[in-house]
Amino acid sequence: MSAPRLSVLTSVYRGEEYLAAYCAQVEQQTLFPELEVIFVCNEPSAKERQLVQAFQTKHPERVQVIEVPRETLGASWNRAWAAARAPLLAIWNIDDCRVPDSLQRQVEAMTGNDWALCYGDYVSVPRYGAQEGERRHTPAYSARHFARAFAQGGAFWVLRREVSERAGYFDEQLRVAADMDLSLRMAASRLPMGRVEGVLGCFTDAETGLSTREGGQEAVLERTAVQLRYGVYDKVKPELVAAARNLRLEAVQNFGEWRALADLLPGYAAYLKRRKPLWLLGRLRFALRALLERLGLLAWLHKRLKREV
Repeated sequence: MSAPRLSVLTSVYRGEEYLAAYCAQVEQQTLFPELEVIFVCNEPSAKERQLVQAFQTKHPERVQVIEVPRETLGASWNRAWAAARAPLLAIWNIDDCRVPDSLQRQVEAMTGNDWALCYGDYVSVPRYGAQEGERRHTPAYSARHFARAFAQGGAFWVLRREVSERAGYFDEQLRVAADMDLSLRMAASRLPMGRVEGVLGCFTDAETGLSTREGGQEAVLERTAVQLRYGVYDKVKPELVAAARNLRLEAVQNFGEWRALADLLPGYAAYLKRRKPLWLLGRLRFALRALLERLGLLAWLHKRLKREV
């Protein structure tokens, strides 16, 4: 097989119930003849090892398998990133489902544009295999907006391998928000992103989902840490600041080594300084929110806004 056009980065942890269907979906991709899949198996069970090895035997030139002790999702993605042979990389969790032409559409869009990352709409479903759910409409790219919000989600990315040269890799200290962190870092670096039309797939948004089951408070704290790291101060809940600062905000962990954000983002100190006034805006925002909640108007307002949207 010649060098692939796309490398699919796939982390596996307690995912044997999804693997057979995942492998079948990969084979159904219209781009399948031009891609490779890199499985990073965290403490694989005998069944997981059997399924992955069977797929590798069936497609020896298209499948890499790496076995590791349990590590963060970002660390597994980084391992696959480093092993990738293609110039383009796709993030695909095994409990998410892609439509057959999604990778083809994204790769063709990346080939015709100078985007660092390609994304698109997806459907959020409550359980694996469901097709009915809430369509998440992703906005057109704006560096200013994407430097403040994880607007495109992380489940259906295609990005250039060379992104690591400008923005670094996923931060391995983060267990839940590594994709959000890299997205905001790329936007802060002014790396262009682009959107393709149409639905790319179904995202399993459930506590048992592989990318969501770490759950609750940890996700909230990591999101707060990312907001602090990139100066999104008006969205930071004051009561979470101390706990979020237990993470290293001034550096990211790549392959076990710490890299200062100032080295990845020239002018990082000035970037944060310009955003300091947002602290006051945040205090006003949360004070207003608390007042509306005390008056019993917050839930009503949310319903009204959602209905108008």
